[in-house]
Amino acid sequence: MILKSIELNNFMCYAGTNRFDFTEGINVIIGDNGYGKSKLYDAFYWVMYNRCFDTSLKKFAETSSLKRLIVSDKAIKEQEDGNITASVILTFHNTEKDSVYILERRYTINKSGETIKEDQDSEEIIWFKELSFLNAREIKDRDEIKRIKNNILPDNIKPYMWFQGEQVESIIDFNKSDTLTQAINVLSNITRFDNIIAIAENLKESSSKEYNKKQRDLSSNKGESEQLELKRQELIRQIKALELQDIQIRDNLAIAEEKSEFLLNKFADAKSIQDIEAKRLSIEKNLNDVQDEFHEEQKNLHKRMFTNKWVLKGTENLFEEYSKIYSSFEQVKLQNEANIKAKLDSENALLIELQARLPIDVPEPIHLEHMLGIERCLVCDREAPKDSVPWLKMKELMDRSKMKIKTLEDEEKSVHNFSGDLKKLYQNGLGLSHNIKNIDDDISSTFRRLRKLDKKRKALSEDLLKIESEKNSLIVDAALNVSQANNLLNEYSAQNELVRRSSNEIISNSNIISRKKEELLTIEAQLSKLVVGEIPAYLLDKVRVLDEFYQVAHSTRKRVFNKLVKVLEEEANKHYLEMTQDNMSSRGVIRLRELSNGKNYMPELVDENGNVLLQLNTGNIILIKLATIMAIISARQGSRDTDLYTLITDAPMSVFGEDYTIGFCKTVSKVYRQSIIMSKEFYKNIKLREQLLTDSEIKLGKVYLITPSITENTRSNRNSLSTNIEKLN
Repeated sequence: MILKSIELNNFMCYAGTNRFDFTEGINVIIGDNGYGKSKLYDAFYWVMYNRCFDTSLKKFAETSSLKRLIVSDKAIKEQEDGNITASVILTFHNTEKDSVYILERRYTINKSGETIKEDQDSEEIIWFKELSFLNAREIKDRDEIKRIKNNILPDNIKPYMWFQGEQVESIIDFNKSDTLTQAINVLSNITRFDNIIAIAENLKESSSKEYNKKQRDLSSNKGESEQLELKRQELIRQIKALELQDIQIRDNLAIAEEKSEFLLNKFADAKSIQDIEAKRLSIEKNLNDVQDEFHEEQKNLHKRMFTNKWVLKGTENLFEEYSKIYSSFEQVKLQNEANIKAKLDSENALLIELQARLPIDVPEPIHLEHMLGIERCLVCDREAPKDSVPWLKMKELMDRSKMKIKTLEDEEKSVHNFSGDLKKLYQNGLGLSHNIKNIDDDISSTFRRLRKLDKKRKALSEDLLKIESEKNSLIVDAALNVSQANNLLNEYSAQNELVRRSSNEIISNSNIISRKKEELLTIEAQLSKLVVGEIPAYLLDKVRVLDEFYQVAHSTRKRVFNKLVKVLEEEANKHYLEMTQDNMSSRGVIRLRELSNGKNYMPELVDENGNVLLQLNTGNIILIKLATIMAIISARQGSRDTDLYTLITDAPMSVFGEDYTIGFCKTVSKVYRQSIIMSKEFYKNIKLREQLLTDSEIKLGKVYLITPSITENTRSNRNSLSTNIEKLN
């Protein structure tokens, strides 16, 4: 059944009427993150299952929970009053019967001013049209609707045909050993053999009961036969219990072996995580040290204004001008000192001369004062009028007693002398002038050191971000966090111990079962000896044939299943090889390995010698899983699943590189009659998009480019948001 089109009306970001038409081949919807790809996937899912993915809860939610979130914000904003309906219509074409199924789902709200009244649930409408007879009818019977949906996509097929990129991990989970087996059981006819085995077991048990009853009836000692039969039944019960226990132990062993190998594969990742975490801590410490040093340098900038005399920057001319002024001052000072010295020398000479004529205090001062007062020299008895030469000579003798020889220092003390202070200023300036000359170099050196520290700080920050990104990528790829990586060794040891213990239990259990079966054979031999007469030949043939039928049913189931696994392995490698053809890295070979319980298989990657390749990244793992899923589909050509059902997937290529994208598209277009892929890989990579549109090996359907009507940075308000749809071919 081919999906012809999807029409979206006011559904989420698809405001107004929007339509995508599809054909056979791979149909691609191209858009960047947040452009509406996932909402388109929601639209398909909503019509079929009345659920959409709730991004806040990270799971699918019913319409009754989402309600108005289903309706376009733009439609709600632009509608003044009245009903606003969101609807999605899927049109499927049954090419074999030339009929059409139209599935529509609607959800309505009512707006009155600012009040929104929400319906409790959506409305489903399904039409059936027979194109050859030009008639149509609406389907209302719930059983018929269920049958139609099951024809479009059975529930057991759905996980392998409709999925989002992140769901690939859970479809075939390497931590759940039976997921591949479940997929094989769902998508193959192997369950028919399981039914045959169940029938064979019932028939065998029935014939055994009939045979044992006949033995008791023909026994020569019925009491002893009854006792032996009770022992036989008890042994059969014990053997069945032990066999069930053996199955459980083998299942535990298979899980332990798988986990052990899984952890072994993680060892290198765990060591890498530990190493990168140690490197991250070292970088973080260095960064903290550099940041502390940088901040300390920044704080010291203010101190250096004074400690390193930066405050004097630009004062070089002041010192030169002061030096000139101080030099002039010193010259003047020296000249003045010379003049004063000459004057002092003259005065001191007079004093010395007076001292040479008469001793000091001769005549005594009281007599000199008397003579000056009477203006007469009593020594020579002559008149000496005041201020006359004789009078002044007597006064010189009077003043002489008070005079002493003066020095330059004495003279300088008698005036305001700042010479010492000025000299200190000059000497301080002289000392500082050497600092001033080096201030520019000191400032430059300091800022160079700051820039160097800042550069180092930024480089370490970038290194830290880079290594944290590298660590996070490694954690995502390895599915291990730092704590798990540190504890992995203990967990690995625990799983190895479980493997060892389970292996010993299997051996011990097998020995016990062997002994019980030997006891059972002994009792059955004793029962046979008590038989009188002959067991009817038809009953012996019946027991023998049904036992052989039981053995054949089991061996046939195992042979068919192993053959199917071999075919799947070949198909998986064919798809894996095609998807990885544009990548030059070592790819390995997919091998479906049987686990210890003999029931389950797990896909793994090996080299040409059969050695398991460890340290697989997420991209490798997803490619193996996608190749295995495609193998399950393509190996069933007889059931025509590839013709009956459409693959619809959102962002399946998001976890592996662009080198694998074209290979994936080629493979999908060959495996599935029709597929609808939502992808961002072709949005920015125009060269890759051109290759998609022109590669003759890709069976291409319709290609669309979707973009929002508003820019990404304004999408917080979605009142004007709609989605533009552009056909590219």
